[in-house]
Amino acid sequence: MKKSTIVLFCLLAVLGVSAQEFQGKAEYFSKTIIKQKVKNSDSKIEKDVEFDKMIQEALKKSSEKKYLFIFNKQEGLYEQMEELEKPEVGNATMSIKVTFSGVGKKYINLKDKSKVVEDEIFGKEFLIVDTLEKLNWILVNETKKIGDYSCYKAEVTVPVTEKQKQEYQDFLKKQENKISLFPMEEPKDKVITAWYAPEIPVSLGPLNYWGLPGLILEINEEDVIILCSKVTLSNKEVAKIKVPNTSKKVTQAEFDAIEKAKLDSMKDKDGNVIFQTSH
Repeated sequence: MKKSTIVLFCLLAVLGVSAQEFQGKAEYFSKTIIKQKVKNSDSKIEKDVEFDKMIQEALKKSSEKKYLFIFNKQEGLYEQMEELEKPEVGNATMSIKVTFSGVGKKYINLKDKSKVVEDEIFGKEFLIVDTLEKLNWILVNETKKIGDYSCYKAEVTVPVTEKQKQEYQDFLKKQENKISLFPMEEPKDKVITAWYAPEIPVSLGPLNYWGLPGLILEINEEDVIILCSKVTLSNKEVAKIKVPNTSKKVTQAEFDAIEKAKLDSMKDKDGNVIFQTSH
Protein backbone atom coordinates (compact mmCIF):
# COMPACT_ATOMS: atom_id res chain seq x y z
CA MET A 1 0.00 0.00 0.00
CA LYS A 2 1.50 3.34 -1.04
CA LYS A 3 1.38 6.54 1.01
CA SER A 4 -1.16 8.07 -1.38
CA THR A 5 -3.44 5.09 -0.83
CA ILE A 6 -3.14 5.51 2.92
CA VAL A 7 -4.11 9.18 2.64
CA LEU A 8 -7.11 8.37 0.43
CA PHE A 9 -8.31 5.65 2.80
CA CYS A 10 -8.02 7.98 5.78
CA LEU A 11 -9.92 10.76 4.03
CA LEU A 12 -12.72 8.41 3.03
CA ALA A 13 -12.97 7.11 6.57
CA VAL A 14 -13.27 10.63 7.91
CA LEU A 15 -15.77 11.77 5.27
CA GLY A 16 -17.93 8.75 5.96
CA VAL A 17 -18.81 10.06 9.39
CA SER A 18 -18.17 13.78 8.89
CA ALA A 19 -21.87 14.60 8.93
CA GLN A 20 -22.23 13.23 12.43
CA GLU A 21 -21.69 15.42 15.46
CA PHE A 22 -20.09 13.59 18.33
CA GLN A 23 -17.94 13.92 21.38
CA GLY A 24 -15.67 11.50 23.13
CA LYS A 25 -13.37 10.68 25.99
CA ALA A 26 -10.06 8.89 25.75
CA GLU A 27 -7.92 7.63 28.62
CA TYR A 28 -4.16 7.53 28.20
CA PHE A 29 -1.24 6.42 30.32
CA SER A 30 2.38 7.44 30.01
CA LYS A 31 5.61 5.60 30.71
CA THR A 32 9.08 7.08 30.75
CA ILE A 33 12.11 5.19 29.52
CA ILE A 34 14.91 5.91 31.99
CA LYS A 35 18.30 6.12 30.31
CA GLN A 36 20.58 6.48 33.27
CA LYS A 37 24.30 6.76 32.69
CA VAL A 38 26.43 7.39 35.74
CA LYS A 39 29.58 9.29 34.92
CA ASN A 40 32.26 10.72 37.17
CA SER A 41 35.76 12.11 36.96
CA ASP A 42 37.19 10.01 39.81
CA SER A 43 38.00 6.41 38.88
CA LYS A 44 38.19 5.50 42.58
CA ILE A 45 34.47 6.15 43.08
CA GLU A 46 32.47 3.00 42.41
CA LYS A 47 28.87 2.94 41.37
CA ASP A 48 26.45 1.78 44.05
CA VAL A 49 24.43 -0.76 42.09
CA GLU A 50 21.67 -1.21 44.67
CA PHE A 51 21.19 2.53 45.11
CA ASP A 52 21.15 2.94 41.34
CA LYS A 53 18.37 0.34 41.02
CA MET A 54 16.30 2.10 43.67
CA ILE A 55 16.68 5.45 41.92
CA GLN A 56 15.64 3.99 38.57
CA GLU A 57 12.63 2.20 40.04
CA ALA A 58 11.50 5.35 41.86
CA LEU A 59 11.86 7.44 38.71
CA LYS A 60 9.99 4.85 36.66
CA LYS A 61 7.01 4.67 39.02
CA SER A 62 6.84 8.44 39.51
CA SER A 63 6.72 9.00 35.76
CA GLU A 64 3.80 6.62 35.15
CA LYS A 65 0.74 8.85 34.87
CA LYS A 66 -2.85 8.55 33.64
CA TYR A 67 -4.60 11.22 31.60
CA LEU A 68 -8.11 12.02 30.37
CA PHE A 69 -8.70 13.63 26.98
CA ILE A 70 -12.17 15.09 26.34
CA PHE A 71 -12.80 16.09 22.74
CA ASN A 72 -15.21 16.97 19.97
CA LYS A 73 -14.41 17.72 16.33
CA GLN A 74 -12.94 21.14 17.02
CA GLU A 75 -11.67 21.10 20.61
CA GLY A 76 -9.82 18.95 23.08
CA LEU A 77 -8.93 19.18 26.78
CA TYR A 78 -6.12 17.01 28.16
CA GLU A 79 -5.49 16.68 31.89
CA GLN A 80 -3.88 14.34 34.38
CA MET A 81 -6.17 12.02 36.31
CA GLU A 82 -5.78 12.03 40.09
CA GLU A 83 -4.68 8.77 41.67
CA LEU A 84 -4.28 7.52 45.21
CA GLU A 85 -0.70 7.62 46.43
CA LYS A 86 1.12 4.31 46.09
CA PRO A 87 3.50 2.85 48.68
CA GLU A 88 7.04 4.19 48.42
CA VAL A 89 9.71 2.17 46.66
CA GLY A 90 12.50 0.75 48.80
CA ASN A 91 13.50 -1.75 51.42
CA ALA A 92 12.92 -1.86 55.16
CA THR A 93 15.79 0.47 55.99
CA MET A 94 15.70 2.96 53.16
CA SER A 95 13.20 4.18 50.60
CA ILE A 96 13.32 6.68 47.80
CA LYS A 97 10.39 8.65 46.51
CA VAL A 98 10.63 10.87 43.45
CA THR A 99 7.82 13.21 42.48
CA PHE A 100 7.26 15.42 39.45
CA SER A 101 5.04 18.49 39.31
CA GLY A 102 1.68 17.60 37.81
CA VAL A 103 1.04 18.44 34.19
CA GLY A 104 -1.53 21.23 33.93
CA LYS A 105 -4.54 21.19 31.64
CA LYS A 106 -3.88 21.53 27.93
CA TYR A 107 -6.64 22.91 25.71
CA ILE A 108 -6.50 22.89 21.93
CA ASN A 109 -8.83 24.57 19.41
CA LEU A 110 -8.59 23.59 15.75
CA LYS A 111 -10.97 26.26 14.49
CA ASP A 112 -8.78 29.20 15.46
CA LYS A 113 -5.52 27.18 15.69
CA SER A 114 -4.94 28.11 19.32
CA LYS A 115 -3.83 26.42 22.52
CA VAL A 116 -4.10 27.16 26.23
CA VAL A 117 -1.74 25.43 28.65
CA GLU A 118 -1.64 25.61 32.45
CA ASP A 119 1.89 25.85 33.82
CA GLU A 120 3.70 27.26 36.82
CA ILE A 121 7.01 28.75 37.92
CA PHE A 122 7.86 27.87 41.51
CA GLY A 123 4.22 27.81 42.56
CA LYS A 124 3.06 30.85 40.58
CA GLU A 125 0.47 29.78 38.03
CA PHE A 126 0.27 30.97 34.43
CA LEU A 127 -1.92 30.36 31.39
CA ILE A 128 0.13 30.04 28.23
CA VAL A 129 -2.09 31.23 25.37
CA ASP A 130 -0.54 30.86 21.94
CA THR A 131 -0.99 29.58 18.41
CA LEU A 132 -0.68 25.91 17.55
CA GLU A 133 2.66 24.88 16.12
CA LYS A 134 2.33 23.37 12.67
CA LEU A 135 3.48 19.76 12.59
CA ASN A 136 4.78 18.46 9.27
CA TRP A 137 3.70 14.86 9.59
CA ILE A 138 5.00 12.18 7.24
CA LEU A 139 2.61 9.26 6.76
CA VAL A 140 4.33 5.87 6.96
CA ASN A 141 3.27 2.61 5.33
CA GLU A 142 2.70 0.73 8.59
CA THR A 143 -0.43 -0.29 10.48
CA LYS A 144 -1.26 -1.96 13.77
CA LYS A 145 -4.21 -2.54 16.08
CA ILE A 146 -4.65 -0.53 19.25
CA GLY A 147 -7.63 -1.97 21.07
CA ASP A 148 -10.43 -2.28 18.52
CA TYR A 149 -9.00 0.33 16.16
CA SER A 150 -6.84 -0.08 13.08
CA CYS A 151 -4.16 2.57 13.39
CA TYR A 152 -1.76 4.11 10.92
CA LYS A 153 1.74 5.37 11.57
CA ALA A 154 3.03 8.92 11.13
CA GLU A 155 6.26 10.66 12.06
CA VAL A 156 7.34 14.24 12.63
CA THR A 157 10.75 15.68 13.46
CA VAL A 158 10.80 18.25 16.26
CA PRO A 159 13.97 20.39 16.15
CA VAL A 160 15.99 21.31 19.23
CA THR A 161 14.93 24.65 20.69
CA GLU A 162 17.27 27.49 21.64
CA LYS A 163 16.09 27.05 25.23
CA GLN A 164 17.23 23.41 25.25
CA LYS A 165 20.60 24.33 23.76
CA GLN A 166 21.16 27.00 26.41
CA GLU A 167 20.14 24.67 29.24
CA TYR A 168 22.68 22.12 28.01
CA GLN A 169 25.48 24.70 27.85
CA ASP A 170 24.62 25.88 31.37
CA PHE A 171 24.74 22.27 32.59
CA LEU A 172 28.19 21.71 31.06
CA LYS A 173 29.56 24.78 32.78
CA LYS A 174 28.20 23.70 36.17
CA GLN A 175 29.31 20.08 35.90
CA GLU A 176 32.85 20.62 34.61
CA ASN A 177 35.23 18.34 36.55
CA LYS A 178 32.40 17.30 38.87
CA ILE A 179 30.61 14.03 39.58
CA SER A 180 27.17 13.75 37.97
CA LEU A 181 24.77 10.97 38.93
CA PHE A 182 22.33 11.98 36.17
CA PRO A 183 24.34 13.54 33.32
CA MET A 184 22.40 15.61 30.84
CA GLU A 185 22.59 14.35 27.27
CA GLU A 186 23.18 16.83 24.49
CA PRO A 187 19.76 17.73 23.03
CA LYS A 188 19.11 16.57 19.49
CA ASP A 189 16.28 16.78 17.00
CA LYS A 190 13.62 14.32 18.11
CA VAL A 191 11.60 12.03 15.84
CA ILE A 192 8.07 11.67 17.21
CA THR A 193 6.05 8.62 16.17
CA ALA A 194 2.26 8.71 16.25
CA TRP A 195 -0.39 6.05 15.64
CA TYR A 196 -3.79 7.45 14.65
CA ALA A 197 -7.23 5.92 14.07
CA PRO A 198 -9.13 7.18 10.97
CA GLU A 199 -12.31 5.58 12.41
CA ILE A 200 -12.35 8.43 14.95
CA PRO A 201 -12.45 11.48 12.65
CA VAL A 202 -10.82 14.18 14.78
CA SER A 203 -7.41 15.73 14.10
CA LEU A 204 -6.49 15.73 17.78
CA GLY A 205 -4.44 13.76 20.26
CA PRO A 206 -2.66 13.84 23.62
CA LEU A 207 -0.50 16.79 24.68
CA ASN A 208 -0.34 19.30 21.82
CA TYR A 209 -0.17 16.76 19.00
CA TRP A 210 -2.67 17.33 16.23
CA GLY A 211 -3.08 17.46 12.45
CA LEU A 212 -3.57 13.81 11.49
CA PRO A 213 -6.73 12.38 9.83
CA GLY A 214 -7.84 10.54 12.94
CA LEU A 215 -7.52 10.57 16.72
CA ILE A 216 -3.96 9.88 17.86
CA LEU A 217 -4.01 6.81 20.11
CA GLU A 218 -0.27 6.49 20.71
CA ILE A 219 2.68 8.88 20.86
CA ASN A 220 6.30 7.80 21.16
CA GLU A 221 8.66 10.65 22.06
CA GLU A 222 11.70 8.33 22.25
CA ASP A 223 11.96 8.68 26.04
CA VAL A 224 8.22 8.87 26.78
CA ILE A 225 5.40 6.69 25.46
CA ILE A 226 1.76 7.80 25.73
CA LEU A 227 -0.78 5.09 24.93
CA CYS A 228 -4.58 5.15 24.83
CA SER A 229 -6.22 2.49 26.99
CA LYS A 230 -9.91 3.35 26.48
CA VAL A 231 -12.09 5.37 24.08
CA THR A 232 -15.74 6.28 24.64
CA LEU A 233 -17.69 7.98 21.83
CA SER A 234 -21.14 9.56 21.90
CA ASN A 235 -23.26 11.13 19.15
CA LYS A 236 -25.48 12.99 21.61
CA GLU A 237 -25.49 16.78 21.86
CA VAL A 238 -21.91 17.98 22.00
CA ALA A 239 -21.02 19.29 25.44
CA LYS A 240 -19.06 22.53 25.65
CA ILE A 241 -15.45 22.01 26.65
CA LYS A 242 -14.39 24.48 29.31
CA VAL A 243 -11.31 26.49 28.42
CA PRO A 244 -8.85 26.95 31.33
CA ASN A 245 -9.09 30.55 32.54
CA THR A 246 -7.79 30.79 36.10
CA SER A 247 -4.37 32.43 35.90
CA LYS A 248 -2.36 35.23 34.32
CA LYS A 249 -2.26 34.91 30.53
CA VAL A 250 1.10 34.97 28.75
CA THR A 251 2.52 33.76 25.47
CA GLN A 252 5.01 30.89 25.37
CA ALA A 253 7.86 33.35 24.72
CA GLU A 254 6.81 35.50 27.68
CA PHE A 255 6.57 32.45 29.94
CA ASP A 256 10.06 31.28 28.94
CA ALA A 257 11.47 34.76 29.63
CA ILE A 258 9.83 34.94 33.07
CA GLU A 259 11.11 31.47 33.95
CA LYS A 260 14.66 32.30 32.84
CA ALA A 261 14.70 35.56 34.81
CA LYS A 262 13.47 33.77 37.93
CA LEU A 263 16.09 31.03 37.66
CA ASP A 264 18.88 33.55 36.97
CA SER A 265 17.91 35.49 40.10
CA MET A 266 18.30 32.33 42.20
CA LYS A 267 21.76 31.30 40.95
CA ASP A 268 24.94 31.65 42.95
CA LYS A 269 28.31 32.66 41.46
CA ASP A 270 28.88 29.11 40.21
CA GLY A 271 25.55 28.99 38.38
CA ASN A 272 23.83 26.69 40.87
CA VAL A 273 20.18 27.42 41.69
CA ILE A 274 19.76 28.08 45.41
CA PHE A 275 16.44 27.21 47.05
CA GLN A 276 15.50 29.09 50.20
CA THR A 277 13.28 27.39 52.77
CA SER A 278 11.41 28.96 55.65
CA HIS A 279 11.57 27.44 59.14
